[in-house]
Amino acid sequence: MFLRLITRFCFVISLIAISNLSYAKQITFDLEDIHGKVTQESYPGKYLLLAVGYTSCPDICPTTLYEYGLAMKAIKHPEKIVPIFVSIDPVNDTAESMQAYTSYFDERIVGLTGKMENIKDLAKQLGATFGYRLNGKKVDIPTKGTSYTVYHSALIYLINPNHELVDVYDYQIGDKGLTEALDKALSDNSSPEKKAMVSSADTSLPKEEKAVATSTPATTATASNVENTHTDTTLNQQQACELPKGFTEHKQDILLKDVYPQAKDAPVALVNLWALWCAPCRIELPILNNFASTEKNMPLYTINLGDKEEDINKLFADQKLSALNNYSVKGLSLLRQLGGKGLPFNALFVQGKQVAIKNGIIEETESLTTYAQCIIQNK
Repeated sequence: MFLRLITRFCFVISLIAISNLSYAKQITFDLEDIHGKVTQESYPGKYLLLAVGYTSCPDICPTTLYEYGLAMKAIKHPEKIVPIFVSIDPVNDTAESMQAYTSYFDERIVGLTGKMENIKDLAKQLGATFGYRLNGKKVDIPTKGTSYTVYHSALIYLINPNHELVDVYDYQIGDKGLTEALDKALSDNSSPEKKAMVSSADTSLPKEEKAVATSTPATTATASNVENTHTDTTLNQQQACELPKGFTEHKQDILLKDVYPQAKDAPVALVNLWALWCAPCRIELPILNNFASTEKNMPLYTINLGDKEEDINKLFADQKLSALNNYSVKGLSLLRQLGGKGLPFNALFVQGKQVAIKNGIIEETESLTTYAQCIIQNK
């Protein structure tokens, strides 16, 4: 689903205090799908894999659902579990739109919505957090059509057939990690009380101050900077040039040639990661196409994650993306390697080494052009 006409931001709370989570606690809910009322009793004998989010969430939600789909295809006993995605934006998300959205990733994923009070009750039981802001002020229930901010926790919850919360996974666990965890859980006959896979939590800050802006226009994503030794030339160039809008420094000894083997030698280059399941990506690609067709100082390399070549070709033809390259790799390992949290994702390379990243849509390219000109002037 494409982003709504109004600009809306998704803030994801990445650190949750483990003390807020109660394992082996009975989880109950009263929600709805396209067929009507749904409760914890609607899936007898099944494990539930549950995450919260909303259909216009720019990147974390679709990335999580993409990994849901990969895990469901890879686990040994998919018949034992039901993957569920619960909307925390019932103002805009209907049961029909939720199911249409989740089906894109895997037809087995169930999309649920419901009354606001019922969603809040489920979130409280899970220790999940979500909320809304309008013009910088917190609002309890947003009004449809207004440009409000949505923020929500980014954990994945496992509920056993006895309706007990038995495990919690960080959204960055990845499809392989999730597959391994689910295979273990589904074959484990031990006590349902388990330790969370979230190894640590920071309780020193208020919850809303732990929010991390992700994949949103004009926001800067946080990332762990890796201390590596770049050449003096690269350092001098960076120090002299202000990063493009929305980019944050992220130095790694990752070579552009290893990311995109056909990359040409150039002082500066931009790498974009995208996928068909990422709605914001489909908005960003035409912007990047215009940039690639006119910008001579900064080569652009678009890398698709896992889609079929014929589907990519169709999108390129439909959107007339003649300046972009059709190159694809499998899975999300490259995204994680480069420091990405979701899609779309962009990485800057100077003298062939990664120097900065941006999680989210590039809405304007003027700052990219300015940065490229500066790098060349200071080489």
